[in-house]
Amino acid sequence: MIQVVKNLLFLASGRGSNFKSFVDHIRLGILKAVAVKILVSNRVNAPVLEIARIADIATKELVGTSGRSFVSKEEREKARLDFDKQCLELVHQFSIDYVLLAGFDQILSKSFVDSMPCRILNIHPAYDLRAFGGKNMVGSKVHDSVVRSEVRYSGCTVHFVANEIDQGPAILKERVAILPDDTAGSLEQRILAYEHLLYPQALQLLVDGRVFLSDDRTKCYVDRFSDNWDIEWWKRQEAYLRKIQFDTITLQEAQTS
Repeated sequence: MIQVVKNLLFLASGRGSNFKSFVDHIRLGILKAVAVKILVSNRVNAPVLEIARIADIATKELVGTSGRSFVSKEEREKARLDFDKQCLELVHQFSIDYVLLAGFDQILSKSFVDSMPCRILNIHPAYDLRAFGGKNMVGSKVHDSVVRSEVRYSGCTVHFVANEIDQGPAILKERVAILPDDTAGSLEQRILAYEHLLYPQALQLLVDGRVFLSDDRTKCYVDRFSDNWDIEWWKRQEAYLRKIQFDTITLQEAQTS
């Protein structure tokens, strides 16, 4: 059966490691029936832009609200709405099916989220989003809170974006055990490796029509196992794991030479 290719727009702000994992999954033929049409950064000269350019993917730098000072809340909100309006224009221009947040440090407006219900995805670096999600729970703050809480595991969650921050219905989750000597930094690195595997998998399930929403759109049911879908996915994803292993060995050799 021939699948209709789904067009993607990425929103990113920083180094772009999650975005790079998507680029690699597509290049290696693991992630199928998708096309990255454009990457938008809300920060000028963010490293993720160079990753997109090397991959010959269109980029757009739109000034966002992060890292800027405003004289009033109203001015900040206007800037956020202006940013989202420009993004929505790109959604229409490129016939975008899904928007993916990849290390994006700006909250989307209600009008943006409402205009694309269950078509915006994010990955959050925690397993329990009620305890370790929400406003200001970003990056190292999440992992620091997890380590200090003395819970036994953390992880990552791919979810649809809703107007309540980090509380949209979860598509996939992965648990990562917390080790006795873990710091926020060591935990972050281990979880990031799982993010690079989980996020593309969740998108492929969505593209393959294996993600089903409850009538009230608060929960997801995901079919990973019928027709050996999971087996076929992991067979393909072995190519990415081999690439990561090769890159790690090459880096180690370069550092010791």
